[in-house]
Amino acid sequence: MSQAISQERGVRLLMQHHTALYSYLLASVRNHSMAEELLQDVSVAVMESLSQLRDEQGFLPWAREIARRRVLACRRESRRMQAVDPELMVALAEAADRVERQTPTSRTQDALRQCLDALPSQSRLIVLQRYRDAGGIEVLAKRLQRSVQAVYAILKRIKKGLRDCVERRLTGEVRA
Repeated sequence: MSQAISQERGVRLLMQHHTALYSYLLASVRNHSMAEELLQDVSVAVMESLSQLRDEQGFLPWAREIARRRVLACRRESRRMQAVDPELMVALAEAADRVERQTPTSRTQDALRQCLDALPSQSRLIVLQRYRDAGGIEVLAKRLQRSVQAVYAILKRIKKGLRDCVERRLTGEVRA
């Protein structure tokens, strides 16, 4: 019987599939700030219900279903957004699945895991707390005794560092 996925592994899976989830949300709502806000909500929901997921391989479709439900809920709440045909939502999810299957991600996943492991412990802890805890950025800022803007800046630097590290590893600049 498979075991529940750990919180740390959940954070790594979220980071690994960040672009795919964001792209799906952006295609669904066609608004960058709303897609970013929804991505934060989806990340929290994913981490809160991570114990329900037993197979790491099914993470992206599972997380995308959570995203789809959040988009639909957002559309119900917001009268200013045009309704999207549910069939279009399914077609977007299927298209995202096809792209994901055609993209050789194993090298990228390996590089990201190595880069996450190489992060300083404080940075790794901040990333874990950001995506694991349901309190949001305000709670994290209070915990770190920093302003919300400062925490966003810290996260932005960490993410940029991870992107640069992954690119270096994929281009062969880093062997270790």
